[in-house]
Amino acid sequence: MKILVVNDSEHIRLRLSWQVGAIPGLEQVWLASTGVQAQKLLTRMKPSLLVLDLQLPEGDLVHLIPVFKSEHTDLKVAVLTNDATGRQRLRCQQAGADWFFDKSTQFEQFLNQLQLLSAPNHFHVSP
Repeated sequence: MKILVVNDSEHIRLRLSWQVGAIPGLEQVWLASTGVQAQKLLTRMKPSLLVLDLQLPEGDLVHLIPVFKSEHTDLKVAVLTNDATGRQRLRCQQAGADWFFDKSTQFEQFLNQLQLLSAPNHFHVSP
């Protein structure tokens, strides 16, 4: 499984890269700090999973979730944010996010979900 992590905090990106990269079954982890970088990497690298923070320098990227998913039909999206209000959760679900996790209280659940997703044969791997 290939993952793209989009978060504006370098510390968080590196921490996520290290923790996510330690999960068996993950092929590659790419990092982006902006929505523009994310769009370029999605097109070039074709990850199976996008891990998206909502608070980025260019603003809230919820509106890009349906764009990303329409352009990359096999893409799964996990939102990992500190802005985990019920309103945000609903907006993300309506936009097409597959999962929504609160960074401060559901980080372990997020890692557990990644372990499930990285199990052999869970994702179809393109040559």
